[in-house]
Amino acid sequence: MSSTPIAVNDATADVAIFLLLGALRRIHIPYNNLRQGKWRGPGFQLGYDPKKKVLGILGMGGIGREVAKRARAFGMTIQYHNRTQLSPEEEQGAKYVSFDELLKSDVLSLNLSLNKNTAGIIGKKEFAKMKKGIIIVNTARGKLIDEQALVEALEDGTVFSAGLDVYEEEPKINQGLLDNPNVVLLPHIGTATLETQVSSSVIQYIS
Repeated sequence: MSSTPIAVNDATADVAIFLLLGALRRIHIPYNNLRQGKWRGPGFQLGYDPKKKVLGILGMGGIGREVAKRARAFGMTIQYHNRTQLSPEEEQGAKYVSFDELLKSDVLSLNLSLNKNTAGIIGKKEFAKMKKGIIIVNTARGKLIDEQALVEALEDGTVFSAGLDVYEEEPKINQGLLDNPNVVLLPHIGTATLETQVSSSVIQYIS
């Protein structure tokens, strides 16, 4: 059972990159307009390239390292925060920074486990420290983020956009997130691939 997380690393990291790119482009707006027969629609806005952006990874475990690997292919610079610094071999050029410095990233990806110390780790106080226009991606656990604080940060422009696969009270989603066109939402499908489910089942069976 202890090996099971390895099976989910790739699929979850893929979804994190999907959300990251979608949030950079604010893809929800043109996507919905097209399906409504409006082509790009009146709300179309230019997005951003991932190249040369700083990706901050909070939680550089197996999934976090896979996110970093994929992000490098897009020309992103990687920095991370963990309870402890990784070995140079595991870092693969990523820079270890303090939690507060991580909040100054262009994009922040949450890839840490949920426990009593990490619940609500991103809230109103943390949003106030962030670089204006930051992009938030969460494929870990919804309760890592104070969703109402995120809604407010989106509304005041602190957060440019967000990509979320997990929520505080699943399957319920904060209405402020549903109403905001600058949020890319998925229904917790990070590990929902045939290959991942088969691998997880095999690992659990032999453990």
